[in-house]
Amino acid sequence: MWNEQPAPAIDAEALELLVEMIGPDEPAAVLDLLDTYIVDSTHQIEELQQAYATGDLKNTHRLAHSMKSSSATFGALELSKYCETLEHSAKENCAGGMCAEELQRVVKEHARVIESLTSLRSRFVE
Repeated sequence: MWNEQPAPAIDAEALELLVEMIGPDEPAAVLDLLDTYIVDSTHQIEELQQAYATGDLKNTHRLAHSMKSSSATFGALELSKYCETLEHSAKENCAGGMCAEELQRVVKEHARVIESLTSLRSRFVE
C-alpha cells in the first residue's frame, strides 16, 4: 500500500536562498519579510475569493499571478503551482469549469503555507 506524503508547504532550500540573499546575520529583516508575506498573502486570498465570487475573472487572474510569484519567493512552491493553474484558467474565462476547485486548492494550500511560515518564523526571533 502506497502512502504518498504531500510535498512540504515550504521548500527549505528556496527559503534558505531568500535568507542568504537578505543576509543570515539580519534576522529582523527576514522576520519583517516573512510577516509582510503572511499579512499580504492572507489579504490577497480574501481578495481572490471575493473577485472570483463576483465574477471578476480579470482581477482573479491578476491576483493569482501576483500570489504565484511572491509564494515562489518564500519557498511555497506547491502554492505557486496552484496559483499558476488558477491564473491560466481565469485568463481563459474559466472555460474548463475548474476555477472553483482550483481556488479551493489555493486557499487550502495557503493555509498550510501560513501555518508552516508561522512556525518557521520563530527561528528568526532574537
